[in-house]
Amino acid sequence: MDDRLDNLVIPVNKSLGLSTYDVIRRFRKVVRVRKVGHSGTLDPLATGLVLLLTGDATKLSSYLMDLPKTYIADIELGSSTDTNDAEGKVVETGDWSGVTVDAIRSILPSFLGRREQVPPMFSALKHKGVPLYTMARRGEYVERKPREVETYGLTLLECELPVFRVEIVCSKGMYVRVLAEEIGTKLGVPAHLKNLVRTRIGQFDVGLAVRDDELDGIAGMEKPGFGLAEALSHLKPVELDEQQLAGVRNGAAPRTGGPAARVGEFLRLLDGEGNLCAIAEAGPAGMMKLRRVFINDDRR
Repeated sequence: MDDRLDNLVIPVNKSLGLSTYDVIRRFRKVVRVRKVGHSGTLDPLATGLVLLLTGDATKLSSYLMDLPKTYIADIELGSSTDTNDAEGKVVETGDWSGVTVDAIRSILPSFLGRREQVPPMFSALKHKGVPLYTMARRGEYVERKPREVETYGLTLLECELPVFRVEIVCSKGMYVRVLAEEIGTKLGVPAHLKNLVRTRIGQFDVGLAVRDDELDGIAGMEKPGFGLAEALSHLKPVELDEQQLAGVRNGAAPRTGGPAARVGEFLRLLDGEGNLCAIAEAGPAGMMKLRRVFINDDRR
């Protein structure tokens, strides 16, 4: 087993045409670790950042999935497709010549904040155990419940009509393919997603990611990934003393002795050397609830 690559969050720059699971399979061919997972998939048409999780880092998945995502998206006006992107069959066309840069810039703020978005039929969501994309390929259609999403930022970067480029900072659950069509609808023109790159997930940047075609050499890299405590740097740290550490070993949550935390906020509990001991949820009056304990694991 490659112990040096165990218990890490490894940012990978996924190339065009590969699924997230293709990347995991490629990683498994060259690295022997206990477990490999991820903290969110990326469509084969999209490129950019995915997070591979090894060993105990697989237990961090839900805490990393909640991080905001940043995308660079190219949106093409004039046609919409059954998949909402360039891979699909054109289902509607329309004249885009009346659209201006100012018109695009003026409608983008209407997509900021919290709102509901209906997931596409071509998605991995399941209906009665069957992925929606499987049903869509069979020509079947089911009603989908809208889901709450949040857009923190939406900026026009370039515009060479009928294609324009935007940067999107959003919550988990956002389908950028659907957003592209929604923007077109707001402009009164059919639209689809032409190209998509995920550039950030929280504090992780694609510029520091390992390219998927370089995974063969990952064992020799100086810093192939991030340890458990570092990967959760978005959570407030609480350093435990020896008495508190002993309590955590026995499943007893300490009172918070670190920075003030709001009720429901997640905290990373560290030992004196900065190792992750546990993830806790802040409660009232300085109380905590232990959510994940790592203290008896091989920690970094």
